[in-house]
Amino acid sequence: MMNKMIIPSNAVFILMLVLSLLNGCSTQPYGNFIQNPSTTYSKVMADDVTAQIVRLYPAANTQFNLRHVVNDPFGKTLIENLRLEGFAVQEATQQSIQQQIFAAPNQPDTEPQKGFTLSYIVDQSGDLYHVKLMIDEMRLSRAFSVQADSIHPAGLWVRKE
Repeated sequence: MMNKMIIPSNAVFILMLVLSLLNGCSTQPYGNFIQNPSTTYSKVMADDVTAQIVRLYPAANTQFNLRHVVNDPFGKTLIENLRLEGFAVQEATQQSIQQQIFAAPNQPDTEPQKGFTLSYIVDQSGDLYHVKLMIDEMRLSRAFSVQADSIHPAGLWVRKE
């Protein structure tokens, strides 16, 4: 005879909650994926990204809300540049991200978010760096190449809406 183990439904819920927290913390899809990123390269790329954003959005009337926590030289320089250009930037915290993840799907926000959501991915393949910027539904990307200890754009900006 087989013994069946009955698990209370609240224990299953707690287990699922813990697993989703662990999964959400370990597989963040945004940010800088370069190990030991160069501060100089990060600044050049962030300056170029800022210049492109300035071409597309009016500074004094635009707010960007980051989707992810920024803790890398590229992201910090980008935020600083945007603020210096006159953009409002709302940084994400780990707490604000968790609140978004666990908010009830049918529960309306108490206050609608102003501005555009902003996230980025920076990665590298050999001497080629790639920056992908997501602003709401728009995607911007550009490659950068390293030549003689300096980094330069390796092509034009690609825009997808």
